[in-house]
Amino acid sequence: MDTFKRLDRKFFLRHPIEVAPEILGKFLIRKDGKRKIVSKIVETEAYGGKEDKACHVGRFGYTKRTRPLFGEVGYAYIYSVHINVYCLNIVAHKDNDAGGVLIRALEPIKGIKWILESLKIEPKKYNITKLLNGPGKLCKALKIDKSLNGEDMINGKKIYISAGEVIDKNNIIATPRINIPYAQESKDWLWRFIIKDSIFLSK
Repeated sequence: MDTFKRLDRKFFLRHPIEVAPEILGKFLIRKDGKRKIVSKIVETEAYGGKEDKACHVGRFGYTKRTRPLFGEVGYAYIYSVHINVYCLNIVAHKDNDAGGVLIRALEPIKGIKWILESLKIEPKKYNITKLLNGPGKLCKALKIDKSLNGEDMINGKKIYISAGEVIDKNNIIATPRINIPYAQESKDWLWRFIIKDSIFLSK
């Protein structure tokens, strides 16, 4: 299998709870000029449509901000949670629906030098397991911000997803999503997916 072959758009044309576990092990490629960072997806969260009170769609409906979640699948949906702190989602849903998958944690594969520069960490003073272990941290490390909101992650040049590694279903664990106390009954849904025993998960 060509680990760097790009995923096709059809992969994301499903409910987020189908996409979120299956995107584990895939490679997130980030290119910035001559820089290229390759990382493996080890933790995700699914966010559904109107039925999901944790999702921006369920909380806010159709707005200028949430419009990408209703649009064509395979595009980046990026929003800020604090000043200069961002979260990366990939739009994923069935036809005539809305939703996306949040990338929560990554395992660095290639381009650690550039990651350290972005995080302003000295090369001899870093813990590789803590470089990309959180949605805000990985966006900072990979220089992902609102300028990439709406970027095509299928055919784009700056950020995209490739085939990566195949993860056995027995090595995938589902848990409740993190930090969504406002989501009513949705907060208990087992829509967070992790690679079992990965040391690169968020805390």
